[in-house]
Amino acid sequence: MTRTSEERELSGVGVVKAAGHRFLRDETGAILPFALIMFLLMLMAGGMAIDLMRRESVRTVLQNTADRAVLAAADLDQVQDAQGVVEDYFDAAGLRDYLISVDVEEGLNYRRVRATTQATIDTFFLNMVGIEQMVTPAAATAEERIQNVEISLVVDISGSMGSNSRLTNLKQAAREFIDTVIDEDQLDDTDITGVTSLSIIPYQALVNIGDDLGERFTLSSEHDYSNCVVFDRADSSETAIDPDDEIERMAHFDRDTSSGSTPIRTPHCPTNDTEAILAYSVNPTALKAKINGLTAGGNTAIDLGVKWATALLDPAARPVINSLEDAGIVHEELRDRPADYTDNETLKVIVLMTDGENTSQWDLRPEFKSGLSNVWWHEDDNRYSVYTPGYNDYWYPHDPNRFHNQPYGGTSESRRLTQQELFARFSTRFIPDYFFRTPDYYGQYRDYQNAVETIVSNSEADLRTRTLCTAAKDAGIVIFSIGFEAPYRGRTLLQECASSPSHYFDVNGVEISEAFSAIARTINQLRLTQ
Repeated sequence: MTRTSEERELSGVGVVKAAGHRFLRDETGAILPFALIMFLLMLMAGGMAIDLMRRESVRTVLQNTADRAVLAAADLDQVQDAQGVVEDYFDAAGLRDYLISVDVEEGLNYRRVRATTQATIDTFFLNMVGIEQMVTPAAATAEERIQNVEISLVVDISGSMGSNSRLTNLKQAAREFIDTVIDEDQLDDTDITGVTSLSIIPYQALVNIGDDLGERFTLSSEHDYSNCVVFDRADSSETAIDPDDEIERMAHFDRDTSSGSTPIRTPHCPTNDTEAILAYSVNPTALKAKINGLTAGGNTAIDLGVKWATALLDPAARPVINSLEDAGIVHEELRDRPADYTDNETLKVIVLMTDGENTSQWDLRPEFKSGLSNVWWHEDDNRYSVYTPGYNDYWYPHDPNRFHNQPYGGTSESRRLTQQELFARFSTRFIPDYFFRTPDYYGQYRDYQNAVETIVSNSEADLRTRTLCTAAKDAGIVIFSIGFEAPYRGRTLLQECASSPSHYFDVNGVEISEAFSAIARTINQLRLTQ
């Protein structure tokens, strides 16, 4: 059957339509655009990874440089300027342009250094999504702190401290200081990060080191009544007192103008431990009890206070402290203290106060510090005899009108007293008046009248104090000083002793508490916290 042209045209249209429908229904070509899209996404992700890796590489270099720089700058042994140290590290690495800031915080026994850096890099692939640059920050902080603190508190108890409530105000201030710097629970923690120990050194015209220290330093053996010592000028150039080196013991005597008591009532060097040094304590109760027991009297010897303050911070005293620990007198945690001066984990501090200025220091003349006297004693009858070499006879104070050819009771019953025994029994004023005025006025009487001599003048004591303070500061000891209503010469000396002008305090009345509080806060900031 033959189709007409019209039928053929309609038939072609149908074929075309059918083919179009088949094409639209065919899914075999749909993966191509998806693959193209995925390829573009993978390319972008890879590019992002490359940009991110570049960023991380720059950050790592900045971080490593910053870490090394702040560690070097925070080292307490570092003598260069901390900020300059950080900048030098970045200069050497060619990264100085990326160093944003250097922050340095430091105190008496710590240094904290923080460096902040930032770099900006151009992106290679992320700019396709509108990110043309990436910021690369890095920061590092390093800190070094001293964990242990060793303190010598040097307090003036001379006679002038007994006036105007000075001693009362000092005691209150010192107690508050102890409560601030000594944590009563510091040794109860299972993880001890640092221990603060405190030595109290009371001084007047002398320093009584007490029995505990007296038995462990080598004092000369003229007597054992008391434990005060004297030093030569050369000793002021050294912070140490070697416990094996003999120290000259101060004579035991009483300057009372009338005392004939036996033994002497008020010895120049006290025989009790009430005002003696309390060494290396971590016990606030014991430390405050020591402060509470102090009384005022005598002249002022700042140099002796400083000498013992430095000696108890010097490593040479370690055998003494260890012996005290062996005896249970100091805490076991203090064994092997004082620390070496090079120990970066230990801060050594002297807190020195006075209300006065250096005055004269006394001792017996050498001929009266040892040897035999010309006074004999009959123990059973408690009778004395005085030998007069110029006349080769004896005089009895209980029978003043006669002279004899032997001591009372004879040499077999009477005993010749040593000089040390004589001065331990009677005052320096009583001895010449009672024993020698009548039998030997122009000889022994005049000698005994001048038995006490000045061994250190006020100007010499000033020189020794300055020398000691310089030696202490050179060794790394930090010195705070307090002039408590002190005269000009005393204030000047303390200013020279202090580690810096800011380490000196000039106070009156109850202001002494503010000075001690400021010093305690400064020390306390330095204690390591976890």
